[in-house]
Amino acid sequence: MTPLDGEAKSFLGSNSSLNCMVWFLKSGDLSVQANSVLVLKHVLSSDQKKMEEFSRIEVSLEALVKVIKEPVSPTTTKASLLIVYYMVSTSSSSRVDEKIITRFIDMGLIERLLEMLVDCDKSICEKALGVLDGLCLTTQGREKAYANALTMPVLVKKILRVSDLATEFSVSIVWKLSKNDKREDGGVIVEALRVGAFQKLLLLLQFGCNEKIKDKATELLKLLNLHREKLECIDSMDFKNLKRP
Repeated sequence: MTPLDGEAKSFLGSNSSLNCMVWFLKSGDLSVQANSVLVLKHVLSSDQKKMEEFSRIEVSLEALVKVIKEPVSPTTTKASLLIVYYMVSTSSSSRVDEKIITRFIDMGLIERLLEMLVDCDKSICEKALGVLDGLCLTTQGREKAYANALTMPVLVKKILRVSDLATEFSVSIVWKLSKNDKREDGGVIVEALRVGAFQKLLLLLQFGCNEKIKDKATELLKLLNLHREKLECIDSMDFKNLKRP
């Protein structure tokens, strides 16, 4: 049926078809899982109504996370991340849909994304950061990120090292975490400073970036500067001495 035209998407996006594809993701062999997630990417990415119908199917979100946690191939991982990204980015505009974000968080998606980001290609990195940015819109998502030792080293490492989009998502996540961290010891702001965030953000402003990220980077520099005299800034080149959870 590929390439998928409007009629094909209509058939494949029917409720019975979506239910079948969820079943294939949970129970099918690797090739069936791969085909199903690729079809879902095409059907759901351009239709918000279908996306909402899919999310209401029992174990649909669990099936997507399964493909991310137990990857069949880089192609299927990218497709799954893209579907999740559309879900969490649209959820940000609706309080009711925050339940979707909560379900993803409860399934350990934040921990899995951070592990993936340590070593992945550009495309997966951008999509994983996009999903993480959406998940950190919620208090629960930020708490999970605060608790993970990989969070700040990974995010700071990706600034200016992968792509403009990866840099934008990384700065956005660091900004969300820093802005909302109320711990008296400085929390993630101190962590970010220790792994070289101050230098990275200075470079970002010198190289130039869009206004949206420029404002966030400037605000972050002000927060970091409050603790800068107390700490030695280092470059975040590796993870050898990092305690992983």
